[in-house]
Amino acid sequence: MKPLITLVGRPNVGKSTLFNRILRQKSAIVDPTPGVTRDRHINPGEWQGKHFLLMDTGGYAPENDTLSVAMLEQTMRAIADANAIIFMVEARSGLTYLDLDIAKILKKTFSDKKIFFAINKVDNPQLALEAAAMVRSGFTEPYLISARDGSGVADMLDDILDALPCPESEDEEDDDDSIKLAVLGRPNVGKSSLVNALLGSDRQIVSDVPGTTRDAIDSVLKRNGQEYILIDTAGLRKRTKIDPGIEYYSSLRTERAIERCQVTLVLLDARLGLESQDMKIIHMAIERKKGVVILVNKWDLIEKDFKTSKKFTDKLRMQLGNIGYIPIIFTSALTKKNCYRAIDTAAQIALNRRQKISTSNLNRFLQEALAMRHPATKSGKELKIKYMTQIESSHPVFAFFCNDPQLLENNFKRFLEKRLRESFDFEGLPITMRFLRK
Repeated sequence: MKPLITLVGRPNVGKSTLFNRILRQKSAIVDPTPGVTRDRHINPGEWQGKHFLLMDTGGYAPENDTLSVAMLEQTMRAIADANAIIFMVEARSGLTYLDLDIAKILKKTFSDKKIFFAINKVDNPQLALEAAAMVRSGFTEPYLISARDGSGVADMLDDILDALPCPESEDEEDDDDSIKLAVLGRPNVGKSSLVNALLGSDRQIVSDVPGTTRDAIDSVLKRNGQEYILIDTAGLRKRTKIDPGIEYYSSLRTERAIERCQVTLVLLDARLGLESQDMKIIHMAIERKKGVVILVNKWDLIEKDFKTSKKFTDKLRMQLGNIGYIPIIFTSALTKKNCYRAIDTAAQIALNRRQKISTSNLNRFLQEALAMRHPATKSGKELKIKYMTQIESSHPVFAFFCNDPQLLENNFKRFLEKRLRESFDFEGLPITMRFLRK
């Protein structure tokens, strides 16, 4: 099992910069604004053949506002989960009262943990001399590092990993069979609440302040023997409402989360219904050939009678138009209504996304479809579709071989797509159909 290394410190000491440096990728948002990282952010890492998990945390900042309290709670949980802790301060400001508070908590409450004291932003010899004297924290032999340029980081990692039992192979934790689900939606529709409801713990910070989640956060859920990776994402706002800097990079991370997943769970606010930004999010997933499930969240807040859900569904189907193949599930993250049904539906979509249909079955389907409806053309020339086959791909792609692809009419193409969905269960999945000359 991979050991967990957690980065702890007050805001803006460079935890996210070190996180990115160790992982050799830009996984966490880095910005000079204190408090950019709010949730726990975990990614797998590798150093000199040793594998581990690295956790970035929100800065320890014990203010009394709701968000700071939630950040502090997340940080304390992160420390409790860790096998080793990198306690970070920064050289330029020296040890602050907040640094000393954190040191006191670590020594008193987490004395059983392996704690490594790192002084960051040691960018010149003078700062190195001053940093070496910073032992008032109670931790001796500080590591003098610069997360920005990487100096000192390698030596620190060597010592940390030598002190931990690290697997030298990822084979035992191969997650190729896991199903990756991206939780998408506008700000404040309940994405983090849904993830917490599924996990049975407060894994993500939940607040009624829009934009609380800024990074795309991965969590592991196991259900009926199947492992799921839940990717909670920042809410996608309209481009015109995205501020430069933090929110812009949050939106990029959300788009990358869509690239990584197999199925997207798109949450709507039941009180607002389907809005233009929701459609943009759905189309973003479809353009990337991902499965889609629409979750109408906060359904517990709607006054209902026996026709409410049907009326809502009918209206939604009309708004979706030619992408009406997407399943719609009414959920409540608060009461957990249909939350696991959403996961089971997404699992079936992920399974169908990988299904391979034999050429003989496809051509039997084609003959039946052509018997039902002949492909009429405006030019008067006859379109002859001779056979079809499935092309190897991560999503359903079918090739139809015909005498002249230019003769194909859109209404007949839609007819074939509808018949394919009815015959082979492609609910929630975009289908690619290519018509090739033979």
